Amino acid sequence: MPTLSHTGVDLYFECYTADGSSRTVSGERPTVLLLAGIASDIASWAPVTEALAQHADIILLDNRCAGRTRPIPIDTSRELMVQDVLKLLDECRADKVTLVGHSMGALTSWAVASAAPERISGVVAASAPFAIDPSRIQLFNTLAKLRTTDNEADWFRLLFHFLFSKSFFADAEKTEEAVNASLRYEHRQLRDAFITQCNALPSYLPLPELPDKFAFPCLALTGANDVLFTPDDLKEQYASHPEVELRVIPDAAHSVHWENPDAFVDVVSRFAGF
Repeated sequence: MPTLSHTGVDLYFECYTADGSSRTVSGERPTVLLLAGIASDIASWAPVTEALAQHADIILLDNRCAGRTRPIPIDTSRELMVQDVLKLLDECRADKVTLVGHSMGALTSWAVASAAPERISGVVAASAPFAIDPSRIQLFNTLAKLRTTDNEADWFRLLFHFLFSKSFFADAEKTEEAVNASLRYEHRQLRDAFITQCNALPSYLPLPELPDKFAFPCLALTGANDVLFTPDDLKEQYASHPEVELRVIPDAAHSVHWENPDAFVDVVSRFAGF
């Protein structure tokens, strides 16, 4: 699979057209760029990638400090992530894209859209506001301190409580299967890389240079059970930009595209006009 090298980083990405894997988009269909959240990589989009790819060319990126992007860890920040995304759009010959970001990926999406609005067809920001809240930085710094090399399984069990609804934990056997799958994952993010991403979260504190009004469609969506960024949190933050439509997906928490992928795909597809 391809990589993009620039300014000391080799960004791993994947690009899919109607004909399959490619290095560039076809230009014949809409293009969607999927940006994962903290501690996540391309694999985090697995529940929705195939369905979205039926209607659009798809670009996926392993963020700095995640997946197969190298070196790992490496310096990261909102500004560096914006540069990475714009370089990737050029590499894939994507003139315009719909950005679909989750959590930290959504925060990055707003910054990209503000920096280069001429490259954007629309933004779908899942499970995140325009900018991070200091309390969430404290939370992730605490998670980073709690993680050690000999408590990985317990650490994932704890992390899942911030990502999934209560119903996820109703079946203890399935919960353990999810923990074990995380531990077995070949490209699992390790502690040092997670800490580096957490150290970059203050760069997401200031609001990006938002326009008075976005010139393209914008959608914010979240799970009804999200405790990291609640629906009320998002309603308050997005009140400054009423053109941003807010949708709440039932039966899902922070990892909305994992817990209710069908609803996620339906909302995104309708929004993007697929």
